[in-house]
Amino acid sequence: LAKRLIEKNLVISWWGNIRFEKTFTPEKCQLLADSGCIAISGGLEVASDRLLTLMKKGVTVEQVARVTKGFANAGILVHAYLMYGFPTQTEQETVDSLERVRQLMALNCIHSAYWHRFAATIHSPVGQQPEDYQITLIPNENVLFAENDIQYQDPVNTDHPRLGLGLKKALYNYMHGIGFDYPVETWFETPVNQTTVPSDLIEKAIALIEPI
Repeated sequence: LAKRLIEKNLVISWWGNIRFEKTFTPEKCQLLADSGCIAISGGLEVASDRLLTLMKKGVTVEQVARVTKGFANAGILVHAYLMYGFPTQTEQETVDSLERVRQLMALNCIHSAYWHRFAATIHSPVGQQPEDYQITLIPNENVLFAENDIQYQDPVNTDHPRLGLGLKKALYNYMHGIGFDYPVETWFETPVNQTTVPSDLIEKAIALIEPI
């Protein structure tokens, strides 16, 4: 499609939702930009390889870093859908996720993002196979019509509402180019563990991008 737009010399601006597949090479990103693509959005979700594997996302954080940097280098704005509160997600994993997001935004891989709180839905894989995610569903007998969201018990019992405030505060500042030099744990209102993520994780990942 991008090639056809270029061949027909159609001057348009467009954007789309994608999965951060490794097939989006720097060359392909530039082709999309040349055809008028100005922005893309995709799910980085929990920014944790363990949890991305658990949800069968099909990507890793380092893969996302290389793909998003390819789009950014082509002049395309990158928006990431972020998630916290996934089943079995620990406080440490949440803090580490924020550190990965900090590095991605500091290195101009991602320009815009939003944290969504995970919700289990009755027809999702989590709702259909809760045992695969180590959770126990709590039936809502009061719902008589259009049941969708479903409550559950998570054995990890992380205080996600408390952490969510810090995640959103940090992200708001990052999108304004502020606070990249602050330790990520300082964004939270109450004490949390320091991140265990190497400070050069994303830098090393994008260094593997082959030049066009």
